[in-house]
Amino acid sequence: MTLNETVFEMHFHRPLIDLFRRECGLGVNTAINFYKYSPQKEAFIGFDQAFAMTEQSDQEFYQELRDAAMNRGYRLRTTYIAYFLQFKVVSRLMRRQPKTPSQIATNPHFRSSLDTTRNERSGFSQHELLFDLNRNANAFVYYACPMIFDKADLYATKVDLDLLRLADISSCPSSHCDNEKHYIYFENPDSDPIWCSEPVVGRALAPVDLVEQILAQLRTLSQEESASQVLKILEYVRGYGSDREGMRNSLTEKYAGLRSVADTLTILRLHHPNSDE
Repeated sequence: MTLNETVFEMHFHRPLIDLFRRECGLGVNTAINFYKYSPQKEAFIGFDQAFAMTEQSDQEFYQELRDAAMNRGYRLRTTYIAYFLQFKVVSRLMRRQPKTPSQIATNPHFRSSLDTTRNERSGFSQHELLFDLNRNANAFVYYACPMIFDKADLYATKVDLDLLRLADISSCPSSHCDNEKHYIYFENPDSDPIWCSEPVVGRALAPVDLVEQILAQLRTLSQEESASQVLKILEYVRGYGSDREGMRNSLTEKYAGLRSVADTLTILRLHHPNSDE
């Protein structure tokens, strides 16, 4: 088995679900679904807590969000959360490299490559698109950097979420649209990221910190508002743009390119059947 982004996402998927369920204080009767975008099928694929896979078309899920966001007739029982996790492979370096930041004083240290190569069709790199997504005030966008370097660690009886560092893209200084090589460095497995090539110390979170941030935002929102925020993000990714009138034709390919990173989007749907109406 190769240590790649897909393997890491699968490895941490169930523990992240369990973390959300535990930290949200959800009862056994609360239905929790994760929806993942599938570019091949133009659909969202949902995994419930029992991992029974269901399919719902993009349009059906979009309509569900619209109905929830616009419903004024009764207290909604469903809450929505959206976040983006782009998993990366982290390398353990035993000696300094030409681009190792001066802030790194120890060996080994750790590095992950950013995808800053422009796509021939869209003209934009993965990093630039994620950086652009992060400008949406309703989005949580992170590079998920697992500190796992041995395939044997994937077979651990209990997955250790402390091995997952979430580099906050809002702390990245640049979209790095120069088509050059750029990296994230970590001095230690639990340290903050250093964004390169011009080194800038950023911010990283543990998964539990991400959940706390999301819950803090949800406490300020009604169910309608949570649906409205996720709807705006989904419209943005689907290519409509939050400001269709102001979107220039030159950006058409950029919004089409955003769909290429849509598989990093997870939408969490919480349904509370015992909520008071």
